[in-house]
Amino acid sequence: MTEEEDKRGRSDVPGSDLPVSDEGAAVMDAHSSGLTTVRTLRLSLVDELEGRIDALLDLLVEQQLLNRDDREEVLGVPGPRARVRRLLDIVECKGEEAAKVLLDRREEAATARRQSAGCDGAKQKHREVLRRRSENMLLYNTRHGEKLLFSQHYVNLLLMDGHQGLEMKKHEVLVFGQKRLSVQLNRKISPSELFRSRNPDHPVRKVLVSGVAGIGKTVLVQKMLFDFGRSSDGLGFDFIVHMTFRELNLIHGPTSLREMILQKNRHLSPDLDAIFANEEQLLIILDGFDEFRHCRSCEADAFVTEPDQEAPVVQILASLMQAELLPGASVMLTSRPAAIGHVPVGCIDRFVLIAGFSLMEVQEFFSRFFRDAAVAQRMFAAVSANQLMLTLCYIPAFCSIVCCILREGGGLAGAGTGPRTMTDIYLQYLVALLRSHTQARVQAAAGDLAPTRPLTESVLRLGRLAFQKLMEHQTLFYSSDPDVADLDTCELASSFLDKTVARDAGYTEELYSFAHLTVQEFFAALYCAVTEGPFPDALERTTGPEEGVRHGHLDLFNCFLSGIFSERNSSLLFRQVGLRCHQGKAQMFRQRLVAEVRTLCEEGGPILNQLRCLLEQQDPSLVSAVQPRCLRVNVSDETLSQMDLDALQYFLSSTGGRISELDLTGTGVTHRALRLMQPLLFRCQNLWLGENDLGMDSVRVIADVLRSSDAIDNLGIGWSNIGDEELLVLADAIRSNRKLRELWMEGNRISRRALLSLADLTPSPLLRVVAIWNDLPDAELLGTGIMVDFTEDRVWEDWGKWVFNRCEMSSNERLLLILRNVCKVSGQPLDGHWAHTCRKLLQLIEHRMESCSDPDVYKKLKKFKDILGP
Repeated sequence: MTEEEDKRGRSDVPGSDLPVSDEGAAVMDAHSSGLTTVRTLRLSLVDELEGRIDALLDLLVEQQLLNRDDREEVLGVPGPRARVRRLLDIVECKGEEAAKVLLDRREEAATARRQSAGCDGAKQKHREVLRRRSENMLLYNTRHGEKLLFSQHYVNLLLMDGHQGLEMKKHEVLVFGQKRLSVQLNRKISPSELFRSRNPDHPVRKVLVSGVAGIGKTVLVQKMLFDFGRSSDGLGFDFIVHMTFRELNLIHGPTSLREMILQKNRHLSPDLDAIFANEEQLLIILDGFDEFRHCRSCEADAFVTEPDQEAPVVQILASLMQAELLPGASVMLTSRPAAIGHVPVGCIDRFVLIAGFSLMEVQEFFSRFFRDAAVAQRMFAAVSANQLMLTLCYIPAFCSIVCCILREGGGLAGAGTGPRTMTDIYLQYLVALLRSHTQARVQAAAGDLAPTRPLTESVLRLGRLAFQKLMEHQTLFYSSDPDVADLDTCELASSFLDKTVARDAGYTEELYSFAHLTVQEFFAALYCAVTEGPFPDALERTTGPEEGVRHGHLDLFNCFLSGIFSERNSSLLFRQVGLRCHQGKAQMFRQRLVAEVRTLCEEGGPILNQLRCLLEQQDPSLVSAVQPRCLRVNVSDETLSQMDLDALQYFLSSTGGRISELDLTGTGVTHRALRLMQPLLFRCQNLWLGENDLGMDSVRVIADVLRSSDAIDNLGIGWSNIGDEELLVLADAIRSNRKLRELWMEGNRISRRALLSLADLTPSPLLRVVAIWNDLPDAELLGTGIMVDFTEDRVWEDWGKWVFNRCEMSSNERLLLILRNVCKVSGQPLDGHWAHTCRKLLQLIEHRMESCSDPDVYKKLKKFKDILGP
């Protein structure tokens, strides 16, 4: 209501045209209902409460009369009087009890306002401090001394409700492309919505923000601090405290939450008690959990309950996350996906995934980076013509690197001559920054870009640090480390390393890391390629069951190494950087790569990372040297990104003849990818597409293959969400070509009606149709060769071996997914024939349980152990 409406409303109440004295108001409060009193005193309440609306809102949220969304709705109304009127409207809608609480808290609000008046100055000062700290953006390729205003260079990030799976079987950058596409269906949110709950009964206090390296987690934090400093954040908190795990790593002894906060915020010291007392208005941001040296041991044996209580940092943080310490405070944690399996996720109220840039944001980034609209458009057009570079630009850090290459190199040289692989891009990035360093010192012709010897030595020193620390699984380096101290005179250190000054109670220490994890991996590979030392032992292919689970620690390092050893890049490296690849190691690497690919093709082992290495080489002679006895290509259980599909197509397109087996099980392959690979699918004798969500568009691609292929014998589409309509399309295709011999479609939603459409196709051409675990009665006779239950031990023994091999090579999370499918936990109990053929699976589960540190995963593994056990 407006003030005029308030007055008209009062005239409807008898006697309301007379002024209401304080004594009369008290009598009215005592003898009238709360709602009647609020309506009668509406105008006087607006006069009375306009000066203390903020304090009253805080009290009402604390009393749970209002939720945070209600508070934001009131604060979103311009002007204090209008805010009071909006509050009164909300209270009236909530009913009698709400009205009584409001009237009871009127005087408390006045007292709270007087108490908080002293904090107003602290709030303003804190906002000014955060604004000053966050007003400049530091990009990976910022020139020394260059300051870029955050407001002029920030580009919106895509934030999604939900999170990626905890599995990180391979390098997170390599899986990004496909995962990014899969999250587009989730609900997009803005930074101001992070702590808004859609359910008033379940407030959001603990938020986990995840995303791959370079996706913008720290930039999101800076955005929140920047907006808070300008009073435009919309989050509704009075104070935001920001801490990084890089700084927390420097605290080695017991400390307290108070000291952790004051370490960078001494200006809050006089008011910290009041801030803790009003903890509901405090947000604590913890940035970079994956860099925490205790991230694997965050389960606390004991809790801290008071801000002044001293304890190890890990215990304080665990207490904070699990609401034992400041239970009313809000906490935001950021982490790369590889580490979120160590977060006590039971305390998380909201999972948020940063999905990077959309195509529109990539274009906006180019506009802000180059500033000149014509130049930005020209550079963006060049990148758009290069699928690899465009895919990488969806990751903000890579977008910055690509722009650096374009700026320093004057754009791409021309169509077909731009970077074709990841290594090409990173080597050009190195050359571009070397050019920037040498332009002022090298007095030579415009085409002579050779750096002077000191810069070559600097590259080697950075490479040695990157290599040594990567082998030790370290991404953070302390200034007290002798390897870091050796970089004091390194001219390139400031271009490729980020420095943080971390302060503890009695000292300060400088903390370094490469500007991006992949930059460290590139420098490590470069150092390995040009020095005499042996290859890391970890690069040897593992074959034993106990070694089968790989976590991708050196996957990208291996790809960079392959790319650097390629003739085109080794030549560029010598010509532009002055470093020569070790020819003996290069030859050894190529021979080993060819031998591994040949063996994996013949055995049908996981081959994706070797295919990536072949793509980095871009050498057809290596592919032709493989010559396996049979071509079995297994990329199962790997979520395929666009770069992965490029590697797969590059290899298969470079080989001729029949593809004995192509296993795309559990790869997240889309109908678009299947359509692009269709010429390759025509060559497949055995094609496995199970555990993918195959909609009708994908089924039509498969039908085209069945209709036209002269090679196809076996097709697997188990657990792929196939229904009756899809099966009817496939049946027509099989009928027109009559080449398919076996069709495996277990675990779908096929009914008897659709399955009968295959009756005329059995036993010729279809010798076997496997339709167990569909919408079918057990043991129902549908036709010769159509199997709807366990009838042949030999069949399930062979299938059991295939499933066990997959389980053996899977991470725990993937293992649980496979077990859930084959054990049919949600349906009927496991059949005895199947259990008999998979005794080794039980042993594998027991082995995984012995080494499992995640209680939730352990519990699920035990559930499957009980199902499989006697």
